[in-house]
Amino acid sequence: MGNALPPWSSGPDPRERSAPQHSQIWASPGRAGGQGSDAVWAWPPPVARRPRTVEPPPGVPYHRMARTETHRWWKPPLTLGLAVLLVLGMTVFTLVVVELVKAIQRIPEDVELFGDPVADLAVNLLALALMIPAVMVAVRVVQKRRIGSLASVEGRLRWPWLLRCAVVATVSVAVSFGILSVLYLLSEPGEPLFGEYVGARRFALAVVVVVLLVPFQAAAEEYALRGFLMQMVGAYGSTSYGDRRPGPVAVVNRVLASPVPAILVSGLVFTVMHDYSGWATAEVALFGLAMAWLVWYTGGLEAAITLHVAHNVVAFVLSAYEGLPDPSGSIGSWQGVVATALQLGLFCLVVVWMARRARVRRTTPDPHAALPPPPGGETAGPGHDHG
Repeated sequence: MGNALPPWSSGPDPRERSAPQHSQIWASPGRAGGQGSDAVWAWPPPVARRPRTVEPPPGVPYHRMARTETHRWWKPPLTLGLAVLLVLGMTVFTLVVVELVKAIQRIPEDVELFGDPVADLAVNLLALALMIPAVMVAVRVVQKRRIGSLASVEGRLRWPWLLRCAVVATVSVAVSFGILSVLYLLSEPGEPLFGEYVGARRFALAVVVVVLLVPFQAAAEEYALRGFLMQMVGAYGSTSYGDRRPGPVAVVNRVLASPVPAILVSGLVFTVMHDYSGWATAEVALFGLAMAWLVWYTGGLEAAITLHVAHNVVAFVLSAYEGLPDPSGSIGSWQGVVATALQLGLFCLVVVWMARRARVRRTTPDPHAALPPPPGGETAGPGHDHG
């Protein structure tokens, strides 16, 4: 601010000797332009309100945004615990509703949740989408951060950037599934690419569910496992990236402050959460690690969300063509790993190129840098008053 408030009056005005010495004058500040000695100020001074949210320091990368001035070592685990409890609570509530529906409709206990694969898919996608409000509430309540800090270093989803990434994601997924088909035709010429068609009605209904809900499911996994989890891990370690002091503690701090632990933990948890084995596990691990790296590089979730949505929409639509078989325990194939690796390579290369050309922000901005200059184009110092 630079301008110090006028000193408080230490006694009554000498022109008003008749006023009792113990009386207190309550008034509003004097009008602008008046003499400082004639200005009457309110008493007591207004109490400064504590900000409802805390901001990360300027110039920090995405994975370090949870390390604010109010950071304490116990806050990330507490935030994680609250998020897990919220997800469990909402999941239990959803299951209770499902059981009530089954009881009302007299659906046998040994069949799927609703006795229909499409309805089961809808419930599962909605259950995963609940991670979005869970992590947002946890971050806001425990860490006092704006929920937009989960989206990007700018504190929001950068929609123009997201839409540009969506175009690249669509092309990358189309190319990768085309390559996958060619690999299967070349390596297994006698095998069909798809299973038996489930029928137009059931296929159309499943496609509607996929198109409506998969974007929320994919975005939820990005918010929880790439955004929330990376920032929880990245909150630890020294904040001084140029610290070269010798000693094991300094080395550990620098490692924790780097994006490597956050990327590895995010990729590992993402892989474990998918009940796959064999080649399918390798495919998921590649995807998780690549998207975590891209989130760090671009300073936000936008690129990862678009590729995750595009990939899952195509995968679920192809599964819907066959009647939505249960993917649990899938072992995948080497063809799938190759196609996914090419998909990730193409997408990351193009997105990095676009991010450099567009100068996409990778670190948190300085809020004071955007402030307009004071009237007259001068900067007020601590001892200067432009009033």
